[in-house]
Amino acid sequence: MIVKKTMGFVLIGLLLILVGCGGKYSDLVEVNTEFVNAMEEYITGMEKASSATEMANAINTFADDVEVLAPKMKKVREKYPELKNNDTVPEELKPVQQKAEDLQNKVAGSFMNMMKYIMNPEVQAAQKRLQTAMMGMR
Repeated sequence: MIVKKTMGFVLIGLLLILVGCGGKYSDLVEVNTEFVNAMEEYITGMEKASSATEMANAINTFADDVEVLAPKMKKVREKYPELKNNDTVPEELKPVQQKAEDLQNKVAGSFMNMMKYIMNPEVQAAQKRLQTAMMGMR
């Protein structure tokens, strides 16, 4: 249950990145780039984790990042409501969009590795913490 919710929040975060931005949206480009970079580190950390402690560390590191980035993402999303229904991605965001799309393909594999450790209390606590942090993007 926790994994499904967290995966949902991760995908929501990636989708927020895909919403789009342009020249006047430099703050949105910046925060989206930060989020994608944090997501990449998170996925890599989960893929490489070979113990419950390493998995919990990867999750907690991402939770640290999300706790900082979630309010920023929410703020810029609210600042540019015109982008909510935009079907085209402005040119400035296309590199970030591509990186986010590439990461979507890696998410499933990293979550499969996490399943080895999901019953560990340390991993469960980290997952709950991440889930709470991701709610800040709503």
